[in-house]
Amino acid sequence: MKRVLVTAGVALGLVAMASLALAGDYHFLQDLVCSDCHVMHYSQSHGYNPNGTGVFNPLGASGPYLYLLRNDINSLCLGCHDGQNFAPDVFEAHSSGYVRQAGALNELGGNGLYPPATGHTLNYTGTTPGGTWTPDAHGLNCTNCHAPHGRTNGNLGAFAAQGGFRNLFLGSGTGFPTSITYTRGDVEGANPGGASAAWVHEDVSSGVAAGHYGRSGITHNEPDQTASRYAEFCKGCHTNFHGTVGGPEVGGTGSPAVEFIRHPNAGVNIGAVSGGHSNLARFVQEGANQTQVMSFAGTKAGNYSGTDTDLTPSCFSCHKAHGNQNPFGLIYMVGSGAITEQGDNGVDMRNTCRACHTQGGANTNPW
Repeated sequence: MKRVLVTAGVALGLVAMASLALAGDYHFLQDLVCSDCHVMHYSQSHGYNPNGTGVFNPLGASGPYLYLLRNDINSLCLGCHDGQNFAPDVFEAHSSGYVRQAGALNELGGNGLYPPATGHTLNYTGTTPGGTWTPDAHGLNCTNCHAPHGRTNGNLGAFAAQGGFRNLFLGSGTGFPTSITYTRGDVEGANPGGASAAWVHEDVSSGVAAGHYGRSGITHNEPDQTASRYAEFCKGCHTNFHGTVGGPEVGGTGSPAVEFIRHPNAGVNIGAVSGGHSNLARFVQEGANQTQVMSFAGTKAGNYSGTDTDLTPSCFSCHKAHGNQNPFGLIYMVGSGAITEQGDNGVDMRNTCRACHTQGGANTNPW
């Protein structure tokens, strides 16, 4: 479904505000505009210009709402983040001309192309898969994962002024994680890679490129080769899906080696070409589309070479964070064709696995 902002004139107000936002920093410090989300008396009927024109996020029908919010949380967020050209469209399909890094949210009763099985479902009230956390009676909402005010959780050190990648912050009291740090190419320069790197490097800010929130502008670093900040964040709700290699969630150590019981999301590198049962051989040899992984050297997908030995998969290698049109938000990649939010020319989950695992023929059903 689409949420349309109430307009009284043209949309210059919010467009101007969006042009000032930098790399996920909107809703943070000077880019935060209180009246975008809050209303004092729940009675607004015109814009903020002296003549009454201007754009404003409409008031919900069931208010007034707690915290002076304009609407319930999900409807409020989607007022800007669904079907608008001044903010990232995160809900179901979009027409912004780039492949979204996180893909698409769905909701109960939403579009048939994005049913609940395809990713994170707004308003869902059940228990998190692989965990014990359950949303409150209102169901899953945007602020379960994103801090509306850009809160940093106090663990960013030198990066505290930037608010954390995409304002990600778990407010559920789980204690996970330290925020995902990030740098921007238009501000900090080239991605340094290595131990000094932030977890995510973005080529440019939203003020420079419309596709800033797209897949092609992201490099996933690995400053700690035993961990994944992404996986730690996801573990805040999906508790059993990530842990230390050899630990109760993942297993996989010992002499002789104990088999993994769940797929590792950190601490295990993909081998070089012909270097083991998991490698990027097929993608490297074809010189085609490459699945996204973490790189200690700061190498972006599309530039991995057949001799790389520091590449490590994490949650985003197989799943879209919000979701897509595939079950579980899986990414079906075969290495050829145009890259989409569903993958490329891939057609099923075998393609997801074979991005790294080259055992078995292309047409062999492992089940």
